[in-house]
Amino acid sequence: MTFSFPPAIKRRFWGQVFESPVMLASGTAGFGHELLDLNCLSGVGAVVSKAVTFKPRAGNPPPRLFETSFGLLNSIGLANPGVHHVLQHILPIAADLPCPLLINVAGESVSEFADVVRILESSSVHLGYEINVSCPNVAEGGAAFGVDPDVVFRVAQGVSNATDRPFSVKLTPNGGDIVQSAEAAVQGGASAITVCNTFLGMHIDWRTGRSVIKRRVAGYTSPALLPLVVAKVWQVSNAISVPVISSGGVSCGEDVLQLLAAGADMVQVGTRLMRRPFAAAELMDEMKKLTGE
Repeated sequence: MTFSFPPAIKRRFWGQVFESPVMLASGTAGFGHELLDLNCLSGVGAVVSKAVTFKPRAGNPPPRLFETSFGLLNSIGLANPGVHHVLQHILPIAADLPCPLLINVAGESVSEFADVVRILESSSVHLGYEINVSCPNVAEGGAAFGVDPDVVFRVAQGVSNATDRPFSVKLTPNGGDIVQSAEAAVQGGASAITVCNTFLGMHIDWRTGRSVIKRRVAGYTSPALLPLVVAKVWQVSNAISVPVISSGGVSCGEDVLQLLAAGADMVQVGTRLMRRPFAAAELMDEMKKLTGE
């Protein structure tokens, strides 16, 4: 892969020109129209929706969020109303977004990802998909799809057969070889790779010996994870020929530029939105001052 330094803020991705490299990460911005109603989409290049599954999911029992000293633990459990409700009631509203929408797709079996995509294909609202292979493969024992390159290949191949739209495969950092999984996703037809989903984390109340999260272990997001994400983005981007979307660790404009320099084509921001709903606009202002663009 060829890199330019300093990295440009304006990006070409999936055949389109994006004035901003900032994408809103799945699970942090709903389907975009929630933030549109609050005028919070300035500086946003694209929105990635919350996860959509075939059947409605209530999600994990609370407590499922906990703020640590340096980040956030979350165990939402893919709560969503199901693909049919999303198609009929949510996507029509999202048609007014001023930026492209990618739909994050999750499944409990290899075939379910493609099943969800086929249903969503009747909508013209979204640009493409982000396929979340970090969720557990219920049909084969519960391990995350993304830890097994063969399974990643099968998921990507199924989705590729179900759509002509571009899609990214969102990989897990928790087990397996992320480079091998990325290569398998590309072989299966992925148009991009998202690096990466949350790291496993836990907080125990020493007074009781109990985890503060009902499901005990949760996903951890934090600015402190930036060096880990930078390393994985660099490793993956140097091993594959399709674009890389980074996800995790961003707290300022310089972080975005560092991830672009590591090989990311676009950069997702998530947890920061909970503190700063206007984070994308702020990140853009910071990047423009740093680069002179």
